[in-house]
Amino acid sequence: MKAAWRDTVSEFAQHARAAWTRLIRKVYEADLLQCPKCKGPMRVIALIDDPGVIRHILEHLGLWAPEAAGRVRPPPSSGPPKRSSP
Repeated sequence: MKAAWRDTVSEFAQHARAAWTRLIRKVYEADLLQCPKCKGPMRVIALIDDPGVIRHILEHLGLWAPEAAGRVRPPPSSGPPKRSSP
């Protein structure tokens, strides 16, 4: 039973990896799993999801430029439409 479960998980992981690769290639118009220098295959070895660590890395690289949070306000209107007198 464990071998069948492992095969199922392994098959799922292969499909998920392929789908992720296609999505990244489509969005960024680049193959992020191919080395830009030698064109050899690369693989994901870590995932950083801690916002503090991400900020620290980006600040170190001089790439931290947070966008303004929240929604953009619409331009002020001149008020409700005025009625014409009869």
